[in-house]
Amino acid sequence: MKKKNKTDWLLEGLKVLEEKGFNKLSIEELCVRLNLTKGSFYHHFKNIENYVESLMIYWKEENTLPFINKVNTKDNFLDKYYYLKELVANASHKKEQVIRGWSYSNPIVKFYLQQVDSFRLSFLKELRQIKGESKENTDHAAMLEYATLIGIQQLFPDITKEELQQLQKFYDKI
Repeated sequence: MKKKNKTDWLLEGLKVLEEKGFNKLSIEELCVRLNLTKGSFYHHFKNIENYVESLMIYWKEENTLPFINKVNTKDNFLDKYYYLKELVANASHKKEQVIRGWSYSNPIVKFYLQQVDSFRLSFLKELRQIKGESKENTDHAAMLEYATLIGIQQLFPDITKEELQQLQKFYDKI
């Protein structure tokens, strides 16, 4: 059997969130799914709280920073803006839906979700500043656009990529 590393545990945790929800995320569930012992878990993590914090750091680094880095390879506002929309439409939203729900009952999750939201909003504001919008418009537009995306994810958890892209096109017209 291949030895599992810390990242394997974190990836499995994200799968549990996506497939079963945060209530099913436990040391026992992870051990069963990975066919490993609790000792193996404790080799990588002090306790479940340490695991949750590691999971949220990993989620933040894998589900926000790569998007921004990819978008920043583009040269102008429109290329950046539409590439970001494409990346968002192609991404799985289930983990994020679960994490948002979990944040209401878990202060560790809430802390990292707030960081991610703040970081994403700042990036949207930066994009609009590149476009040349005023500070007031930049702040309001970024907040409204991000809130719309989060609302769509929460209200329509099974929205398809195509449906989301149609909504994005409609939103761009208003």
